[in-house]
Amino acid sequence: MSGAAGRRGRPRGFDAESALEAAMLLFGERGYRATSIDELVARTGASRASLYVAFGDKRALFLKALDLYAAQFEARVAAAMAEEPDARAVLVRLLTASAERLASTASAGCLRCNSTLELMGSPEAFDEALHAANARYLRAMMRIVERGVEEGLIHSARAEGLPIFLTATVNGMVTLARNGCDRSDLIGVVHCALSIVGEGSTGR
Repeated sequence: MSGAAGRRGRPRGFDAESALEAAMLLFGERGYRATSIDELVARTGASRASLYVAFGDKRALFLKALDLYAAQFEARVAAAMAEEPDARAVLVRLLTASAERLASTASAGCLRCNSTLELMGSPEAFDEALHAANARYLRAMMRIVERGVEEGLIHSARAEGLPIFLTATVNGMVTLARNGCDRSDLIGVVHCALSIVGEGSTGR
């Protein structure tokens, strides 16, 4: 597509970042397959031409939305790591926020988890992107655990398994929320997870 054609398809005032954020939330609510282009147009407030020019087709838009979702989580982790006094406080902040968000009636759920369940191994061949998104989440958990080891809050012998455990905890909360568990149920899961993380600390 020529530059002139691209400019014609993308009217003045089109905000690609806002449109991508809106698409990300819609994919989280509806899932990839159930989300239509017409719904994306309605949610983003953009024209169909604008979306195609800015992002490509529906698949390309979804992949960008999934990348944005992963990047936003990494940014939340970075902020918590910078602002909280220790690794436990970081985990309290992040896990509680996840529980609160999932318990909210306005929540779109977890795009990473829901898309993994919907699309991993499917003919659409999203596996590479989903593996990458899940790996980014796991690496973020690893950074928190490594900090906990350095601070003496987590025993080094348990560090290898905890990032996977924490990832599984959040993934499980997503499923519980979809099954109707309320805020108190999810906060209970958070408390149990935090108690397990703190077992066997080095006591430094």
